[in-house]
Amino acid sequence: MRSRLMFAVCILLLFAVHLPAQQGAQDEVLQTTRNWLKGMSTGQRAELDAIMDPGFVATTPGGDVLDKEQLMPDDSARAGQQLPVFELQSSTVRVYGDTAVLMGRLNMNSDPKQALDGTFVYVKRGNAWKLVAVQLSFHR
Repeated sequence: MRSRLMFAVCILLLFAVHLPAQQGAQDEVLQTTRNWLKGMSTGQRAELDAIMDPGFVATTPGGDVLDKEQLMPDDSARAGQQLPVFELQSSTVRVYGDTAVLMGRLNMNSDPKQALDGTFVYVKRGNAWKLVAVQLSFHR
């Protein structure tokens, strides 16, 4: 009986240490996603470059696959793609070690009927979450 109690206490302590770290990572991913959406609507190259991994890829609602250079060219003389202003809602974040996935609804502020569903994939590089992939589709 005593060994079962000790085992239960050890498991509870493990969760007590792990859960706050998990919540912190989820909050970081959520904020990074909001920063990316803001940067994509305003064309903030420096902020977007800090968030996006060099190997970034995106799938558009139309099915096109774009890499980072196509979305936000390194050459500042070339215009980057811009998204309308979106508000992230109904999001879920899962962290798997140094990988995180956020799924959520993106509501367009100018036209709430034009919502998108998005899946964002991140990897941890040093102290920052880098966006490696985005898949956007029209919400039905």
